[in-house]
Amino acid sequence: MTVLNSFLNPWMLAGLAGLLLPVIAHLLSRKKYDQVDWGAMQFLELDPRARRHIRLEELLLLLVRMGLVALLVVAFARPWIGGAWLGGMASTEPRDVVLVIDGSYSMDWDSQPASPRVQSLQLARQFLNELRSSDTIQIIDAREQPRLLLPEPVRDIYRARETLNELPAPSGTADLAAAVKRAVQILSVGTNLHREVVVFTDLQAYGWKADDPAWWSRFDDTRSQLPVSPRIWVVDAAQGELGHAANFTIERIQLSREMAVRGLPIKIASKVKYSGGDAPFTRKVYLEIDQQRLNDQTVQLKLTPEGETSVDFEYRFESPGTHLISLVLDNDALPGDNRADAVVTVAESLPVLLIDGDHRPDPTKSETYFAKAALLATGDDHPWIKATVITPDEFTIERLKPMSVAVVANVETLNESVIEALRQFAISCHGVLFTLGDKVDKDRYREMLFKAGAELFPCRLESLAAEETNEKRGVRIASNSLELSWLRPFRADQGGTLSDARWSRWWKVAVPDLPVRSSGPPTAKNDLTDDELVVQTDAAHESPLVGNAVVEARLTNGDPLLIARRFGRGTTAVLTSSLDADWNTLPAKQDYVPFLHELLFSLASPTTSRNTEVGSPLLLVVPANLKIGEFQFLTPTNESLPAEKLDDPFQPMVRLRTTALPGVYRFIRKSPLPNELNRPEYFAVNFDRAESNVTPLTLAQREFLSDQDRLKFIADLLDLRQNMFAEDSRAEFWWLLLYVFLGSLAIETWMTRRMVRGGYSDGA
Repeated sequence: MTVLNSFLNPWMLAGLAGLLLPVIAHLLSRKKYDQVDWGAMQFLELDPRARRHIRLEELLLLLVRMGLVALLVVAFARPWIGGAWLGGMASTEPRDVVLVIDGSYSMDWDSQPASPRVQSLQLARQFLNELRSSDTIQIIDAREQPRLLLPEPVRDIYRARETLNELPAPSGTADLAAAVKRAVQILSVGTNLHREVVVFTDLQAYGWKADDPAWWSRFDDTRSQLPVSPRIWVVDAAQGELGHAANFTIERIQLSREMAVRGLPIKIASKVKYSGGDAPFTRKVYLEIDQQRLNDQTVQLKLTPEGETSVDFEYRFESPGTHLISLVLDNDALPGDNRADAVVTVAESLPVLLIDGDHRPDPTKSETYFAKAALLATGDDHPWIKATVITPDEFTIERLKPMSVAVVANVETLNESVIEALRQFAISCHGVLFTLGDKVDKDRYREMLFKAGAELFPCRLESLAAEETNEKRGVRIASNSLELSWLRPFRADQGGTLSDARWSRWWKVAVPDLPVRSSGPPTAKNDLTDDELVVQTDAAHESPLVGNAVVEARLTNGDPLLIARRFGRGTTAVLTSSLDADWNTLPAKQDYVPFLHELLFSLASPTTSRNTEVGSPLLLVVPANLKIGEFQFLTPTNESLPAEKLDDPFQPMVRLRTTALPGVYRFIRKSPLPNELNRPEYFAVNFDRAESNVTPLTLAQREFLSDQDRLKFIADLLDLRQNMFAEDSRAEFWWLLLYVFLGSLAIETWMTRRMVRGGYSDGA
């Protein structure tokens, strides 16, 4: 610890420059007189011994005055010292305290006599009762992101106790290391010498970053720069009972699609994990739709210790809107991981605009003939996809607005107004698919669609390519390149026929990387956060946030066939061959119809998903005339939050800026209108299931976290009380310096009066 770290206000030491003031005043007070020799002068002169005595008194007075300035400056800098002998003194001094309450779902572990959550709140209340009215209190709810529960530190113990009573139930995970760092940052601007962080947790290893020395090294560097380093106490609220029972976990739901139409089957998949037991077990998994359990949709699983089993359901929705899907297990020792939620959006049909760049009088020879026939192949009065075919000359923005996907099929060239309309269409949570052919103008596409700032086209056209005559089986789709979830059913090893189609011609393309604001791995749709995507780009010169282009399917010669990229809140994609039978035999294959359906649904799936992560904003398309004041967002704890309306050229939206808690959120009218069902719009905010690993901190991990007095692990409040006033107790002594200052001031006054009233004669 440096000398400056012994002061609460070290910047006040700059006032020591005031030590020069008495010296300057002394020098200015020394007047020079003209000396005139006269006869009797020899009888008035002091002898050398008296002169030295006077100079000594002047020097002592100067030092006393300088000492007065120094004492005042050092007192204002608030010096402190530490030591065991200060325990009694320190117990009476005010404190700045931050309570950190572990809010993860492992705190609900069913143990005796109470869960760690109940124990932690009881201990926190008891601790508050021992604080003084001069102590400041702040409370942090430790979740995936630490939450401050008070707008600023308070001295009102009753208010702090009420805040604890209003804490939401445990859910999700807890980044305890981040919560401790946040607490230290709060205390870095504290006003009291004693600064304490008290963490009430179950001592679960997950969340402490005990295997990340680099993170804690940075934490230590930050802490060492503080004038007063807060002491961090970790209290075991589980009392060593965590993990002493079997636990069953339902993993996150995987949907075959997040957007569907009436009657279209949706596959619902997950896994159930079994940990902590030593014998086989049987568990039931229940399917709930819109919070209603379906008795005929229950699966019974046989589980082995430390094993996992897949569970699958299929469901067809008959009513449009958003629907909540839940998979539920019976309660066990840890109820927080016995439920998984997901949301699917169901429409009457998916509106798709096909822009036919090779329209012929004979419709069978047109570019989109096979595609339109495939989309109408159901023969139903309510087709899953409602396709509208136009020529490029018929294109208008009004035709584009009601659509979910636009397909630009072998269009020779596009003017700037059409390109700008497609850009805004994609940015506004839609999909744009380009299919290529012999009409495409390579230079024009490269100039207008791939230029910097536009980047609507996810690849650069290079040249036309054709199947070599020496190809034995011909050029086909590489089955092993179909890795995305919606493409995997078309693989040959899954019984698909997509790789049987032969390709005679295609465009060679280059797929360069583009700058992406993302910390995760590049994917077609998930390499940007929803928070970034709320940025509006209405002006033509502005560049939207885009992701790296991803090759979703390749030909057997390695050339890309299907490339997609996130563009704003939507997706753009390129099929490097044609949709008709000119360049390939795909329309003749059995998988052509389902492939085209799945491709369009994948482009229509909103990238501002109804299934998101903690901390992400919620975005919802609403009617343009919506009166936003009549609606609200409801959190998983039924807290009402206001919605913010966003302007969008294609789809007006509302937004909830952040989601602090995991669970099901709802957007709903505050007061239902007469004869209105008032069905909510659902959102599922997911969390990391790693919290289900209830392994406590090992002895080695605790020793690492305790290194350099970083953390101190405490068994109970009695242990906490005894340790708080141990050998590292601290006390300020500025008040002692003020007493010395007053005494010195009296001495200075006496010396001054003595010199003025006869000090010279006495010393003569």
